[in-house]
Order: sequence, then structure tokens, then C-alpha cells
Amino acid sequence: NPHWQCFVWNQNECAEHVIEALNMFLVAFDVDFATVIELADPTYQSPSGYEFLVSQCGHDLVYLFYNSLRWTPSGNATLGCMEVEPRLDRPFLIQPFLGASGDKVIAVGAHFPRPKFSPELNVYTATASTAKLKDALAEVRQESAAEKIVLMADTNAWSWISNEQIWQGQLELPGSLVGTELMQTCCLDADFPPAFTFDRIMANFGDAMQSTALYMGDLPNWTHQVKGSKIGAFHRPVFARLERRSGERGPT
Repeated sequence: NPHWQCFVWNQNECAEHVIEALNMFLVAFDVDFATVIELADPTYQSPSGYEFLVSQCGHDLVYLFYNSLRWTPSGNATLGCMEVEPRLDRPFLIQPFLGASGDKVIAVGAHFPRPKFSPELNVYTATASTAKLKDALAEVRQESAAEKIVLMADTNAWSWISNEQIWQGQLELPGSLVGTELMQTCCLDADFPPAFTFDRIMANFGDAMQSTALYMGDLPNWTHQVKGSKIGAFHRPVFARLERRSGERGPT
């Protein structure tokens, strides 16, 4: 999530650098699936071998990328907004895919609403506002008959909210869960505090997941967007590789 300031303020040619980095990461890491939040460039073109789908709620955007050499969409995408009042906001996108090897996988990209800040789990549960995504996932699972799911999201979930709480507690999804480590990926304007472990990848297949947050050292100059007292809320990207005991390469 480079955040909207990168494209609207576009200081230090931030928009151009984000697109350059995105396209480089997709190809260099040989990515299977990716989600990018708030990629606010209607002229964007993906690199050869990659296609993308978009869900928009108000000004908020979710892009779901897939490697078109290995994966083919199966049926139509399900688009929705997790918030509808006072305005449409927080989009999600659900797309079943059929892999070249015969795998059926449901890929999910989402920008979760922000819950109330509280150490109490019941407060998170009551204010996370994930019900619309949960219901849409249940419908897609039933219609597609696919059980393998990968979720890539800016979850806005605090560090004391586990991946299991999101997967099983909020979204009521099945299977044994693997996920990225909880890393300080948000946000530049808050100086990446320990509680802001928002950007996560999870799946209910595979045996382990390797995870890395990029730009963990000094951020590139182009990420810095400043207008008066306001600072752009750039997130660090998260990269994951799914591992299987058989030695077969899992999705990236």
C-alpha cells in the first residue's frame, strides 16, 4: 500500500517509482499473486506475463495481480465494499483460479477497515467490520468448490491480533493456516510503530510460509510525501513464499 499521497501529491516522482518497483518485483520474484492497495494510476500497465483485476469503493482501490502464464481465472471475480456507510469504502476482490498444474486456488485481495484501538479482543471483533468479506468468501467457496485460499491484505490489525483470529475468528475460513510474520509495515507517517503489523499474507494450504518485509532499512527518498504537517502513509511491501513438504514449489 504506497498510499494515495504517492499519486496525488507525487513528490520526488513517487508514482513513477512505485510503478517501476512494482513491475520489477513481480518479474524478479516470479510472483504468482499480489495485492496492491491504492495504486491510483488509471493508465497503469502490467508487465508481460501478468494481468490484474481491480475493485474500487469510492476513492479506495484494490488491485489483484496474477501470473497469467501459470494461472487462469475461473469464473467471474466477486467485488465488494466492506464499508457502505457513510460512504462506500474498503474494497475487496475474490477470484478463483485454475493453475497450469491443476490446482484450484481462491485469491483474495482486500483493504480492511480500521478497528478501534484497544488491547481487548472483543473490541477488535466488534469493530473490525469484516462481515461483508466473510459472507462473500462463503458464497465463492460454495460456488467454486475450491478450498485452497490465499489472502493478501492491508488488514489494519494490531500486533496482538493473530493471523488465526482474522482467518478463523473474523472470516470463518477452514484449514490449517500458514502466514507471514507480523512485521512493522505501517506506516511512514507514524514511523512504523510495533503495533502496526497491518500488511499480511495467509493461506490454508502449504506447510510453511517464508516472509520478508522490503525497505526495512532506510526508505528511498521517493517514499517521503510531505505537505505542511501531513506526511504520506507509505507501507513497506510484504513478500511471501509458500512451501510444501513434497518439495514442489508453492505460489509466491
